[in-house]
Amino acid sequence: MTLLLSSHKKTKEEYWKDHPFLTRKGINLIKSYNLPRVNIGLGRYATYKNYGEDIWRIGYESKKLNNRWLNSTDKATEEEIDKQLEEDLKEFSDLVSNYIHVSLNNNRKAALLSFAYSIGISSLKTCRLLELINNRASKNEIIREWSPYINRLWCSGGDLLVDQRRMELDTYLAPDKEIPTLVPHRCRSKICLLNLPETYTGVPNQMKAIEYLEKKIAEWDPSGAVLRRFFRYWSEKPRSLGSPQRQKGLD
Repeated sequence: MTLLLSSHKKTKEEYWKDHPFLTRKGINLIKSYNLPRVNIGLGRYATYKNYGEDIWRIGYESKKLNNRWLNSTDKATEEEIDKQLEEDLKEFSDLVSNYIHVSLNNNRKAALLSFAYSIGISSLKTCRLLELINNRASKNEIIREWSPYINRLWCSGGDLLVDQRRMELDTYLAPDKEIPTLVPHRCRSKICLLNLPETYTGVPNQMKAIEYLEKKIAEWDPSGAVLRRFFRYWSEKPRSLGSPQRQKGLD
């Protein structure tokens, strides 16, 4: 039994490694805002055609099931359409990653995958949000484009699309354990402190959080020696990645 479990775990790890832009959170986001079709009861789904199309689909717009094209009589269980969605998203996530030219953590990958799935690859390639992200635009610029409460374009899709864009933006800005860095970072906390600049928006509750952290640091380090050393490291002029000192840190 132990051998079977370890084998299954290895397969899953290899599965995600082959498609680095595909995450469980991204899949769950997509499933939250895209209902499977057509439910015929008892957890089973039938094929359907979209208006103006000649091909059969099932579940989450899947064109195939178990590596074969669908026909009018095909049926599938919920487990089968979920598995097929993951298969579809392997290829789709690889397409999305081709248009992303910056390093992203898993939360940002999940948010962008959901966004891309809702508008399609053709629209993603020319959308302003992709341009902003690839140009490393400021957080405020990305919020203005993505937020349904600022960019009223998203309101035309109704309440569901508004909620989807809100959730995608929240996910994009959410802290993540793994922050992409140019050099290795051995994080010793459950939530990496590199998330502070990644998630800062200047809202009152963040000010309250910073004041709380400063209070605790003052209790732990009344002389301020730790903070002074921290800011000395933080503000130090970067050395070339090829310099002897930096190379030593990479070993």
